[in-house]
Amino acid sequence: MNRGLAAVLFLFCGVLSTALYAQSLDIQLPDQKLSWTLAEIKQKVPVQQIKLFDPVYNSDKSFAGVSLLQLLKAAGYKSGQAADEVVLTASDGYAPSMPLEFLLDDQAVLVFAESGKKDFDFALVAQGKAMVSPAPFYLVWKQGKAVEKTRPWPYQLVKLELVSFQQRYPKLYPTNATQNSAAYQGFLLFKQSCISCHSINLQGGELGPELNAPKNVTEYWTDDHLKAFIPNASGYRYKSKMPTFPQFSAEDIDHLVAYLKHMKSYKVQLP
Repeated sequence: MNRGLAAVLFLFCGVLSTALYAQSLDIQLPDQKLSWTLAEIKQKVPVQQIKLFDPVYNSDKSFAGVSLLQLLKAAGYKSGQAADEVVLTASDGYAPSMPLEFLLDDQAVLVFAESGKKDFDFALVAQGKAMVSPAPFYLVWKQGKAVEKTRPWPYQLVKLELVSFQQRYPKLYPTNATQNSAAYQGFLLFKQSCISCHSINLQGGELGPELNAPKNVTEYWTDDHLKAFIPNASGYRYKSKMPTFPQFSAEDIDHLVAYLKHMKSYKVQLP
């Protein structure tokens, strides 16, 4: 390849990269929907530099970003709105949610680059078999490693949504299950750890497979295999995108399976 062609390709790739991440961040509140570019976000919310131990990179990192709480307030969020959950949607369909109360201590930061780099410029991270950039937006927590397991660290974010969880995901709820039942306890675990990737009745994340319709996963997986697979998918599939869940007890796994079995009787029917 001659130098002239190489220069043209390099310039083209740079323009393509800039265009790829010059997208807007969609922000949906209970009563309105906005779409802001990074330039608009910077005008509305002060940019801050933070340092922390990052569990995704597994190293100390420095980032430029904005307070997620201040961003939502700038978009019009007010205390008392009909919302109790934040849904964070990535470009690949990964859609973790978290209680809105997680934001109230103002420790969540939506970062858009590593410190000292251009906008949307991040070192690549491993995602299954691929290496990807966290751009355009990546949610981190000032507490760093201390909240590695208890709060989401999603990247490639393109949408933030404040919702009432029960209104947003009515088909996930274990109808007729009492709050002290195994099925309901399993639902709470699913909501906390599984909905970011998996859907039930087509409600939830899109990164992993749908688990209830048209066939419930317990109709084609045995209990023994499910109970072994859920905490350690890599024991079944090398380089699985599904993380391990060492924090799940045997009782937790039993509850999750009970929830999945319960939902067999409440499948969505497509037209």
